[in-house]
Amino acid sequence: MSDDTKKQSENLTGVSNIAYDLMIVLSNKLEGIAAIEEYRQDAADTGDTDCAALFERIQRQDRESIDELRSHLLRHLQGS
Repeated sequence: MSDDTKKQSENLTGVSNIAYDLMIVLSNKLEGIAAIEEYRQDAADTGDTDCAALFERIQRQDRESIDELRSHLLRHLQGS
């Protein structure tokens, strides 16, 4: 997207390009956590504790990323 297009979009929506990007990444992470929970449960149901533990670690890491994304998003939405 060109700089002019980004500025036009920001003026039209009132949301900066970076705030939009943060929202998209946050949304994707949230959807990913939900999907990984299903995969973790599948692993647990088959008795594969190693894979279940792996999925749990991935979820923890994603939750940390989500917390960081939220902080950045709030800062950008508040105009700082």
